[in-house]
Amino acid sequence: MKSTKKSRNEGSLVIGLLFLAIGTFLFFRKLGVFIPDWIISWPMVLIALGTYSLIRNEFKGVFGYFFLSLGAYFLITREFDLDLGIEKFFVPLVFIGVGIYLIYKRNQENRALEQAQQAWENNRKRKELKEGEANAKVGVEAKEVTDQVITPVLEESSGGAKKEGGYTRATGTTFMDQIRCNAFFSGVKRKLMTKNFEGGKLTAIFGSIDLDLTQVDFSGEVILQVEIGFGGVVLLVPPHWDIRTEVTNIAAGLEDKRLFREGGVDPNKVLILKGTQFFGGLEIKSF
Repeated sequence: MKSTKKSRNEGSLVIGLLFLAIGTFLFFRKLGVFIPDWIISWPMVLIALGTYSLIRNEFKGVFGYFFLSLGAYFLITREFDLDLGIEKFFVPLVFIGVGIYLIYKRNQENRALEQAQQAWENNRKRKELKEGEANAKVGVEAKEVTDQVITPVLEESSGGAKKEGGYTRATGTTFMDQIRCNAFFSGVKRKLMTKNFEGGKLTAIFGSIDLDLTQVDFSGEVILQVEIGFGGVVLLVPPHWDIRTEVTNIAAGLEDKRLFREGGVDPNKVLILKGTQFFGGLEIKSF
């Protein structure tokens, strides 16, 4: 299993590097070295934060693109005296962008749901086939096989409440190998049920997500992408998991409140948290 570096105080590192860079530029300017004013302007701070976030999260985080675009826009319009004529459309464009993003994420969730349901259906058919072959070997007639094996399984899968495939119940219990959860100006609670957890992505913008992973199992390493802006995420996990955080914190907090057991962590169950927090909070708890 490949090793992964632990990173538990990304916010202090980023802010420290920014202060170091600004102080260095100011120091050289006092020495008479020519440094353009736009290099130490506040739009450049946004550009630096966005670039760092994108590189740190392998160009997957939404906040990186947001900071980079916002910083570039203000840098071009204010420092280079270029009027792009879109300031009056800024608020409508933000709403349009958020709407497009929500629709896109919803389509992604639907595709993941369809794939999980298809996988569950294939597993059910394989199970029926094996049961049918086993009954045929002991001389069970075809009608008895249909009545005793296939029909009950079909009735259970079509009942809605009993089916345990790739879907989410009204209670918040989710039967999927990958979790895709978005909370925009709302609160979402999910309890994941799978023995083959493959990670996923959580996005909380002005909202909150409570994710219960206590009934989840997996082996090796899985990655859970977390994007938080003015919101919060609470993860309830087994205490023996090896949680490794690679989350970039910008004016945000991360707390690990798990009750550790004497046996320590299981090196075969590594959950890697990646993403960006901006004025938000991420809390890890155990039962």
